[in-house]
Amino acid sequence: MREKMKRIAIFDTALGSSNLGDEIIMDAVMRNMGELFESHFSLRLATHVRNFSLAQMLRRNSKVSYFVNADWKFICGTNLIAQNRIGKVNAQWQLCPSNLPVYRNCVLIGAGTTGSTEKLDPYARFLYGRVLSREIIHSVRDELTRSIVESLGCRAVNTGCPSLWELTPERCARIPAGKGERCAVSVSGYRDQTDAAGDAAMLDIVLRNYREVRAWIQTTEDEGYLALLEKRLGIPPLPRLCSLAAFRGFLRGGRTDYVGTRLHGGIFAMQNGCRSLIISIDHRAEGFRETNHIPSLRRRDVESELEGRINSEFATEIQIDSRAVAGFKSQFVGR
Repeated sequence: MREKMKRIAIFDTALGSSNLGDEIIMDAVMRNMGELFESHFSLRLATHVRNFSLAQMLRRNSKVSYFVNADWKFICGTNLIAQNRIGKVNAQWQLCPSNLPVYRNCVLIGAGTTGSTEKLDPYARFLYGRVLSREIIHSVRDELTRSIVESLGCRAVNTGCPSLWELTPERCARIPAGKGERCAVSVSGYRDQTDAAGDAAMLDIVLRNYREVRAWIQTTEDEGYLALLEKRLGIPPLPRLCSLAAFRGFLRGGRTDYVGTRLHGGIFAMQNGCRSLIISIDHRAEGFRETNHIPSLRRRDVESELEGRINSEFATEIQIDSRAVAGFKSQFVGR
């Protein structure tokens, strides 16, 4: 007997985002959940922008009704769980009391947090407590997020980020251990992530050790910050890679490494078979290092260790709990 078709709501974390890293995550979600999504009817909404006005919610037309009554609702990755929501109008997940029915009983796929504390403010606790499913086990990308979700009375399993799920031991074994000839480099232009001295040192070391260097621009803030660093170093502007297509093309051009502070830039490079060294600058990269063993170096160690790491050999050995991933996916088979 054919399985009854479900109505699925996919909440797309790349739509409306100013960070191309969210596209890397969303693409991975769609590949890894493709069999489920392709077997049932699905429609998408964004998370980064407000969906439906109060008037639309009150009128409940067919579009609103679809998302309110969907059989399964999936929040697709990225760091959406904000510990502090009071007074925040620019939260990445645009939840508000009027649109809660749209998200009610949603399931997280590899989601993470915006901060590094387990404590939620009262408004965040109210919002997430109203929308996260208590029936289905959520997939989260680190132990901090698992703890937060479980504190809300939900169940969660640490599957790591979906962008890592395909980096199996077989895929990792094909990533070169030795240094390439070219390098994609990135810097993070968000105000709370900049360190001009440390990032200038990273750029200088990369430029001295590769014959060709191009810059991956993951957000518009990265471009302006990189220009300041180039001026500080007195170097001509580096060629920019400003789309995933351009980035992929450079990575696949032969003997290419990645070095940079953009976490998902490094993951995308590994997806494309390139040796990567991610400079760890926040709790997200540290969480990925601890849980998934991503190749990383703390920013404070750049000046003393980066050149040695670039010129040494190291294996890429991403660790994913494949049983946790399979267990999460199995909840939706024959249900």
